[in-house]
Amino acid sequence: MSKSAGRGHPSPASSLAAYVFQGPAQVAIRARTNDQPRYVNTRLNVWTWYDGGVALKIDWAELDLTPEFNEIAKGFMAYALEKYAPQTAFMFVRSLAYLSGTNLARHFPWDHQNIIAQLDGFKRSRHNLIGFRRLYRWGVDRNRCLLPPV
Repeated sequence: MSKSAGRGHPSPASSLAAYVFQGPAQVAIRARTNDQPRYVNTRLNVWTWYDGGVALKIDWAELDLTPEFNEIAKGFMAYALEKYAPQTAFMFVRSLAYLSGTNLARHFPWDHQNIIAQLDGFKRSRHNLIGFRRLYRWGVDRNRCLLPPV
């Protein structure tokens, strides 16, 4: 195994091409009021959006995710910001923050045993479990290879 750039995470050798987030530079969000910005700049390390004057953000540098999974998480968050209300999108940020403290954040792609071992922790918080489930389904629906081929 080689070391991933800048994080010290092991990166498994894989014949699959790694996903790289190449979404739009500006993601339209579902703002509730006209006085708030309606777009999130996805080229920044910190994505910020607003809900009722309150700034909500995700700082990609603070999350301790493998570089490969970080790119998938960016794709998922761009989707979530477009599809869901600002606070719901922020619930997914909290799920990613929880995930960053687990073994899933340090070993990617995931294996079945690793996911099962971490599920009890996700079950302790309904929001974390919902967030993880939605992220996982989003990845599977888009063939993002969250699990290695069997």
